[in-house]
Amino acid sequence: MNETDIINILRNSFSIDTIKRQVLDENWYQENINNGIDSTGFCFAASEVLYRLTGGTNIWQVVSINDPRDWNNGTHYFLKRRQNSEIVDITADQYTSRGIIIPHAVGRGRGLRFVSNKARLLARLSGLGEL
Repeated sequence: MNETDIINILRNSFSIDTIKRQVLDENWYQENINNGIDSTGFCFAASEVLYRLTGGTNIWQVVSINDPRDWNNGTHYFLKRRQNSEIVDITADQYTSRGIIIPHAVGRGRGLRFVSNKARLLARLSGLGEL
């Protein structure tokens, strides 16, 4: 399955309440429901699923933003393609749809040693299989 198909499947899965309830922590689930933006709270799990299904560290750098001065008083995750530094932010709409510009440039790279339970659940429940 190619990258675009995986992203589309993930984005479609964000609107399914049973997936939201199983993947999101309660605070993110409530924020997701309250703001009506289905991608809210899925940034880490979705980025990890794409990372693991499309080549991992050979293709991607996992990046996080966690700077309350420059950001939305929280952490946001996305991927940066190693080959050309392209940003792939599957859940950017949770901010851009509210007029918030994501400061991708202040993000810092991080590693992923183990498959997270949230990513494992999201992949399985969305029909992408096991990680």
